[in-house]
Amino acid sequence: MSGQPIDVGLPPDQVTGIVLAGGASRRMGRNKALLPIEGMSLIERTVQALGKVSGRVILSTNAPDSYPFLGLECVPDLYVGQGPMAGLHAALKSSQSTWNMVAACDMPHIHERFLRGLLDLANKQHIADAVIPVVDGRVHPLLAAYRKETAEGLERRLIKGQLRMVEWVQELDAVFVHEEQLEAMTGLDPRRILFNMNTPGEYEAAGGLLNSDFPEER
Repeated sequence: MSGQPIDVGLPPDQVTGIVLAGGASRRMGRNKALLPIEGMSLIERTVQALGKVSGRVILSTNAPDSYPFLGLECVPDLYVGQGPMAGLHAALKSSQSTWNMVAACDMPHIHERFLRGLLDLANKQHIADAVIPVVDGRVHPLLAAYRKETAEGLERRLIKGQLRMVEWVQELDAVFVHEEQLEAMTGLDPRRILFNMNTPGEYEAAGGLLNSDFPEER
């Protein structure tokens, strides 16, 4: 299925790509960002996809020593220990772009065409704060497009210790895009694109081999 042509109105130099790499990977038992899928680590796949739709890619992480091989600017949390909301907040504060394409680093099937579809919708929204996928009734805020200004609401919640991202996005003037529209736009299965790995079983289901010789850190 090829999908409808995507009219990308946001050139890459007007978009910042943000990779969220702050998870502890407790259920995986090792840093899942460095696990290989088809010869490339998860985080490299994420960076590659974001690099095709953005002029600058930054890495949101408190462990920059794990990722020197990426050659990216690493942005630490300003509110340490408060989860992905803190990572997104710090990266948005560092961004110089109106629109930012955000992706967690544990989605093995991330695809440039899916990202372009979200950015195309973002370009058509003159007042929206964000463009966020919804699949099977579940909001996916960790693969979405956000305006830089949304960092202000994130900071208010971080100060109060209100760390549920789903509650935060419900406060936004967001465009929630359901799976039927996503598939029609991109020709891709949104369930596959948004599949994220948290356990060894999920990694193996995605085609990985936990017993490979891929190093934990490089």
